[in-house]
Amino acid sequence: MALPDGRTVSCWEGGDPAGSPVLFHSGTPSGRLQATLGHEAALRTGVRLLSFNRPGYGRSSDLPPGLAQVGLDALDVLEQYDVEWFAVLGISGGGPYALATGLADQSRVTRVGVAAGVGPWVLLDETVPDDRERPLVERFAAGDADAASGLADLAAEEFAWLAPDLTDDEIIDGFFGDAPPVATEWLDATARLRWAADTRDALDRYDGYVRDNLSWGATWDLELGRLRLPCHLWYGGGDRVVPPSHGAWLRDQLPDADLVVRPGEGHGTTAFAHLDEMFTTLTS
Repeated sequence: MALPDGRTVSCWEGGDPAGSPVLFHSGTPSGRLQATLGHEAALRTGVRLLSFNRPGYGRSSDLPPGLAQVGLDALDVLEQYDVEWFAVLGISGGGPYALATGLADQSRVTRVGVAAGVGPWVLLDETVPDDRERPLVERFAAGDADAASGLADLAAEEFAWLAPDLTDDEIIDGFFGDAPPVATEWLDATARLRWAADTRDALDRYDGYVRDNLSWGATWDLELGRLRLPCHLWYGGGDRVVPPSHGAWLRDQLPDADLVVRPGEGHGTTAFAHLDEMFTTLTS
């Protein structure tokens, strides 16, 4: 799909074609095909599910870091799908972009959902010894544009295992091999296939991954206090990737936010095991 400024975005649509529209902002590092994990839940709950690759993922054009522009892109994408009003759900690294979409036009967005959504982690999380990413995010936030190249180098190192000829199982093992079985119960055989397909599509380059980290790692280009829409925040009490403190921070910034912390649940379970409930809440 072509955007008004000439950039292109790769899009996906699923769920119930006649259902209530919900825009899905994928996690990091992922693209539009992560939304396929919610296809059946969308069918069951009467949701027309739409998603697109953010800048730098797959074939979507790259763009300098920032959250607000992706919210504006979302409006353009939904307009071309002939969708006037819609709810939005952001998963993990997609959470800030869901909020950006709500702020982009509060007359078109009806509700905002954030599941295990990351906050400005450099400001919220304690410093971890030997963290090579934090200094680069801090440098970029302070105006050092060259820090982006350092993050790109780290990304290439982190995903060096992701060879083009990997099987689906090898891709899954690369992401989840060290996770305890209880943390991946949501990842059934169908979800494994879809996760691998999304990885191949989104991570043929690392521009989007780097851009995400620079966009929400430190200070945001959003005024959350202006977002008057109902916001639903879902977090896992056992999530070590994005702890509930991120949800508490968001709740405190937003005028109308409801925070639910699911006891003991980890990151993937919080994000993907409750899609029926989240879709129903967002479209009720």
